[in-house]
Amino acid sequence: MEAAEKVKKEYEIGVLVKREDDIPEVRRIVEQHGGVFATDFQTKKIALAYPVKRETEAFFTFARFKAESAMAKQLEEDLMAANVVLRSLIMVCPKISRRDMVGAMKKRTQENRQPTPVSPSAASAVHTLSNEALTKKIEEMLK
Repeated sequence: MEAAEKVKKEYEIGVLVKREDDIPEVRRIVEQHGGVFATDFQTKKIALAYPVKRETEAFFTFARFKAESAMAKQLEEDLMAANVVLRSLIMVCPKISRRDMVGAMKKRTQENRQPTPVSPSAASAVHTLSNEALTKKIEEMLK
């Protein structure tokens, strides 16, 4: 293997574009830098909290792709230079091993099974009422 065939990292890209028709241009830019998409773009029209390049609405879209880490910096610069892109963010996706995922699931399951500890003072504060006593208390509260 050559040094040029480096391991590709998985990234997630989030982009604000002016129109929904601009998404293929973003895809083209990512693929131009050697990016291979793992998921399709998920898109939603949003109202912006403040104007971005004089736009008050935009389409937010995101997807996962794999690319060499050396290309990520150049990709960020090209996205900033693209007229169709209002804002963009590229993040490295954390690697989660199967063992870590299974361990986390087991931990959550065990936490859900364990009863909530009750202090002795709280246990003695619990009173049981008969139906008649409960009805009487409710009537008192409603008066």
